[in-house]
Amino acid sequence: MNGLILVALLATEVTNVSEKPAEKPAALPAASAGAVHLMPAVKEQRLRALLPKVDDADLQAILDDPRLILYTEAEMPRAFQLWSGSLMGVHSAYYNISSNGSEPYGNGNREFPWGSPAGTHRTKGVETFRFVWLPRDENDRPKPIVWFRKRLRGDSVDGYAWTFPVGAKVGEALVMTGPDGYAYPFEIRVRTRENGYWDVDVFRPYPNAQSLTARIKELRPDWSEEPKLAQFVEHLEAPLVMKPVVLADKQPAKRTFEQKMGVDSLPAIGDDKLVSQLLTGAVFHSASGEVWRESDSGVATCAPTTAAGFSIVPANYDAGFVAVDRVSCARCHDSTSKPVSDFNPGRDWYGHIRGSDGIFSFHPFAPESVSGNGYGSTVSMRGEFERAGVIAKYDPQKHSASDYQSLEAAKR
Repeated sequence: MNGLILVALLATEVTNVSEKPAEKPAALPAASAGAVHLMPAVKEQRLRALLPKVDDADLQAILDDPRLILYTEAEMPRAFQLWSGSLMGVHSAYYNISSNGSEPYGNGNREFPWGSPAGTHRTKGVETFRFVWLPRDENDRPKPIVWFRKRLRGDSVDGYAWTFPVGAKVGEALVMTGPDGYAYPFEIRVRTRENGYWDVDVFRPYPNAQSLTARIKELRPDWSEEPKLAQFVEHLEAPLVMKPVVLADKQPAKRTFEQKMGVDSLPAIGDDKLVSQLLTGAVFHSASGEVWRESDSGVATCAPTTAAGFSIVPANYDAGFVAVDRVSCARCHDSTSKPVSDFNPGRDWYGHIRGSDGIFSFHPFAPESVSGNGYGSTVSMRGEFERAGVIAKYDPQKHSASDYQSLEAAKR
C-alpha cells in the first residue's frame, strides 16, 4: 500500500480521513429490505460520498440506492482457487504458495494485466472501491448471484463458479490522492449483465479534450494570462502528433492484452486549485465509444496520461490503450477462472485467475474460507449474502435461463 491518506479511507479501520470541508460524508441512505453493509457505517458513508454524479439517470438512481453493496479488498479479499495437488482450496493472492524462490507471486493475480484496474498498473496514489447492484423480482427481492460446483479446467476435483443475473451491475470507482491529501474520484466503471454478455461503460468528468478545454475556460476566463495554463490549453487545442505505441503483457503462451494506440501526455496545469475544481463536484459523462484525441494521421488515444504530479488523471495512467466497449474490455475479463498455466505453463505458479462470470473482484466465499498460509481451509459461503438473498445455490427450478446464461454457453 502507498502509505497515503487515501489508504486509510480504504482500510478496514477507518480513522481520520482528510475530506474537503464542503464534502462532508452524507448519512447512509435509509435502511431497506435487502440492504447489505460489509463495512462500518462511517467508512461506507465516506465511500458513498466519493461516488460521483453521472449524467445517466438510471445509473444515478442505482448509485443512490441503499441496496448498493460497497466493498474493498478489506471486505472482499482477493482470492483464487486451486483444486489440484496437495494445497487445494481458496487462497489469498497475497500469499506465495510456490516453493520456488525466484517465483515472485505464485499466482497470476498480482501482475499485469490482472493485478490492478486497467490502466493503473504504473500509477501511484490510486485506490479503488467496488460495488454490486442486483435487480429485483416481482416481490422486490434481489435476484441472486447463483453459485454452483464446477470442475475448473486443470483441476482434479470440482471447484466453484457463479453467474450474475441479467440486469446486475458491477462497478468500481477510481480515486487518487491529491497533494492536499484529499481523495479525488476521476473515473467510474460499470459492467451490466446482459443475456450472455456484459455491457460496459466508463464515466469520466472529461471524456474528450474539447470538454476539458471548455471547462477550463469557464473556470478561468483569464486563462491566457497564466503561462502554464495557456501552454496547457494550447496543447489541447493544437494539432497533436502521435506515434502508435504498443502496450502488451509478456505471457509467452497466451497474450491477454496487446493494444496499439497513441499517447497524449498532458503537461502540468500548474494550478492545483484549478485541478481540484475540475474534479470536485464535476458531473461524470459516458466515455463509451469516445476518443480522447486523434492525430491527423489517424492515430487515436482513448484517455490522456501525464507525468505531472496532479492532473485530471494520475501520473503514468495507461487507460488510453483501452477502448470503452465490451469487446475491448472482454479481453481481460474473459480470463476469470482460467488456469494460469494457459498463459505460461513453464512457471512455478498455481491456480486460476480470480473471479467468475467475467468479474474479478467479487466472490461468494466467507472471508475465513480464504487461506492466507497456503493450506486450504473449509469453504463456506458468505452468511450475510445468503441471509439477504444476494447469493444462492443454483437451482434450475428457481433460476430461469432467461435470467442466467453462462458466458461460455452464449459463445457456442
